[in-house]
Amino acid sequence: MSEREEVLLERAFVLHHRPYRNTSQLIDCLTSQYGRIGLVAQGSRVAKSNRRALLQPFVPLVVSWVRRGELGRLIHVEAGAASLELSGDHLLAGFYVNELVLRLLARSDPNAEVYSCYSECLQGLASGAGVARTLRLFELALLRALGYGLGLDCDAQTGEPLRAQDTYIVEPETGPVRAEGAGGVPAYRGKDLISLRERSLEDPDSLRAARALLGRILDTYLGERPLKSRGVFKEIVDRGFNR
Repeated sequence: MSEREEVLLERAFVLHHRPYRNTSQLIDCLTSQYGRIGLVAQGSRVAKSNRRALLQPFVPLVVSWVRRGELGRLIHVEAGAASLELSGDHLLAGFYVNELVLRLLARSDPNAEVYSCYSECLQGLASGAGVARTLRLFELALLRALGYGLGLDCDAQTGEPLRAQDTYIVEPETGPVRAEGAGGVPAYRGKDLISLRERSLEDPDSLRAARALLGRILDTYLGERPLKSRGVFKEIVDRGFNR
């Protein structure tokens, strides 16, 4: 990007922040129309700065910036709505969601769909919705928003609708294929794949299957470097699939 860009009053969330020089911060924001962007928030670490309390994860923001190149300069920030209050397991889930977006969404890749499903996920967590189900639905929506969506409508080989009583193997690039003694390859009940496709996931078995399948698919795109939050969060999910 060689031309100067100025964006005013864009909806955003802070995904991550870290100190920069003596009094500033580098922040990664997920924005409604511009995707993930990196900004310098000058003076935001000064004790009296009104930016300090605002530039935190899970606060709906309205931001303005100027930039020439990949990194911009924050020129205005205000609260767009009340902070989404997350605590306990729901707070850890929020950090997992933030890390997932940071790892999978490249900077300066406009994607309003990612912002939409991210915002919906945070609203669900803030409302006290079940953590496991909320995360599985977010993972599914995120994969679809990034163009990695699973084709769960039919058997990829025959074109026939998925049948609840059958068992399928699922590969990221091909979709579900009816399992016929494929040893060593994870298989999933048609019933559970249909439950994921319909966004129901009402029982522990379907949640377990969705967690295993979506985890495999995400690992394909995350590569060998594990998510820092996953090890911590695994303990939560293991305590109960319906939470």
